[in-house]
Amino acid sequence: MHPSRRQIVGLALTTCLPPVLGMSAAHAQTDWPRRTIKVVVPYPPGGTADVMGRLVAHKLGKAFPKVSVVVENVTGGATVPGALAVMREPADGHTVFLASDNTLNINRWLLKDARYDGDRDFTPVTVLNTYPHWLIVNGQGPYKSLDDLVQAIQARPGKVSISVNTIGGAAYLALDSWRRENGLKFEIVPYRGSPPAVADLIGGHTDAHVDVVGSSVAHARSGRVLPVAVLQSRTLKEFPKATAQSEQNPKALNVQSNLSVVMRSGTPQPVIDKLYDILKAGAKEEDFTRTMDMLCLDTVLLEPAKAKAFLQQETRRYGALVEKSGLEKQ
Repeated sequence: MHPSRRQIVGLALTTCLPPVLGMSAAHAQTDWPRRTIKVVVPYPPGGTADVMGRLVAHKLGKAFPKVSVVVENVTGGATVPGALAVMREPADGHTVFLASDNTLNINRWLLKDARYDGDRDFTPVTVLNTYPHWLIVNGQGPYKSLDDLVQAIQARPGKVSISVNTIGGAAYLALDSWRRENGLKFEIVPYRGSPPAVADLIGGHTDAHVDVVGSSVAHARSGRVLPVAVLQSRTLKEFPKATAQSEQNPKALNVQSNLSVVMRSGTPQPVIDKLYDILKAGAKEEDFTRTMDMLCLDTVLLEPAKAKAFLQQETRRYGALVEKSGLEKQ
């Protein structure tokens, strides 16, 4: 069973840190940064990951006012182009990567030739935040609760459709597991991102959609969609009628998805530690907390060593989910 969000924070350090590579600790502490810092985001501008990437860049710019900090969106290709762009840069602390679990934990199980290994090729600075997910339905449709939707699935096996933002991602794998665990028959419809999926939900083309809360919260506030379940153990204050899902119940619909800050493996440990300290301090500032509230995100900020242990555990967890799903490598 994978750890809950509370357990993430309490994850114990059980492994030794790798030796510092490339330069001495003292040199790394005094000679970084020396040039422009690039924050690579493998998603298009305007999305949640992009907003968080720009927030990370802002904190670095504030910490190092004499150095330029730029955000570079390297999109498409299941985030592989973004990962490879980071790997082409030297491991000297001047390239920061905003990586989701698709990039770090899932691609290795779904792609025949990802050309990188998330655990081997990247060193975590921190798990920055989790992405709370929810199950939404058409605000004017027939379903007013999760029970309503389940009853419809049972009454019309194979006829109800639930969409996700991508095939093989955290939401897809969680929905597939929920389907198998409860003996339900419905169609999982993958889209290319949240906007077209939500548009089709509102248009009546699908019955429900599993989404990142921040991606569709504006539609929920307007009443165009109705959240019937929040896919974690903690409810959302703004939407108390959305039923929380027990993380300890294997039959519940849970989605655990993370956004991490990583650097290329071989980056000196003092640089990793300094960047973590900057982000930890920045997370206490008003602009950070305001952004997290606006996007309905949960701050995590695991220490580097604990982040590494947790992400390696996530790779194993996703491997088991992919194997059970029957998805083949593409």
